[in-house]
Amino acid sequence: MGSDVKLSVVIPCLNAEATLAEQLEALASQSWSSVWELVISDNGSSDKSVEIAGRYQKAFSHFQIVDASARRGGPYAINAGVKAARADHVAVCDADDEVEPGWVASMGEALKKYDIVCGRFKFDKFNDLKTAQQSAEAWKDGLYTGRFLPGGGSGNFGVRRVLHDEIGGFDECLPHAYDADYFWRIQLEGYPLHYLAAAAIQIRVGRVNPSFRSIFRRSKIRFASNYWCYKRYRAYGMLPPPTLRGSLSQCARTVKHGARMYWQEKARRDSWLAQLAQQTGEVIGQVQGRLTSPCQPYRPKNMGEYSVKRT
Repeated sequence: MGSDVKLSVVIPCLNAEATLAEQLEALASQSWSSVWELVISDNGSSDKSVEIAGRYQKAFSHFQIVDASARRGGPYAINAGVKAARADHVAVCDADDEVEPGWVASMGEALKKYDIVCGRFKFDKFNDLKTAQQSAEAWKDGLYTGRFLPGGGSGNFGVRRVLHDEIGGFDECLPHAYDADYFWRIQLEGYPLHYLAAAAIQIRVGRVNPSFRSIFRRSKIRFASNYWCYKRYRAYGMLPPPTLRGSLSQCARTVKHGARMYWQEKARRDSWLAQLAQQTGEVIGQVQGRLTSPCQPYRPKNMGEYSVKRT
């Protein structure tokens, strides 16, 4: 892009006043031999996130805050940040995590060699032991593998700007699993993912609103999005999500146990209500996913039949 800035670090941000300063402190202590910039892509924060970000402007030689409030959602915020970036290479991290030493340099150097890199997720700093162990197990191979191609996460990756633009950036039709969709499209176009263990970030798990309404909503969005992804990629071998019958049976069993939960202590009763909210959201999300299709089936631009072989 004709700039001396060689790497743009983009942070999508929405109401992150509780954690943003920790991430910015970690980034301010990073060093790299080339010039890099920090881009805060604010998704319409109503707290003090923008004010906190502004306090760190002098800590970075190149710094900008982007107004990404026109549309809510991680995909839009990341896309807006990448669009404003001055560098040809972009790295993305979240406002509520913390990069480890050497992250910027690892990303910057790796993007000289690779089109797309996925960093390492660590969970031992901010989470309880059980959560940390379960999360580490899910990411033990570096990339997450589920019902389709492997993938990384939107909170720790680097990409060449030309590739991001080629695939159209993050798809804003997906409220959940948009990062999986992004990495799948990249691979379907023939670009293999490169795992970069040296670029590590400490992740906060379970950092979301614990209200029953929020649990229900997140579950509904998750399962609807998973089915939308299935309809989008089933032609390429993606396995189907859990059956609706199984979700209904599970929810019915939870409802059946509800009468005796009423007489239990509050902690057990609340645990049951949270489980019911999650399972009800799962059922409704599965129905919504089957009946609606906000995303079109994907058609690779570069191949008739995809083959992840490009080097």
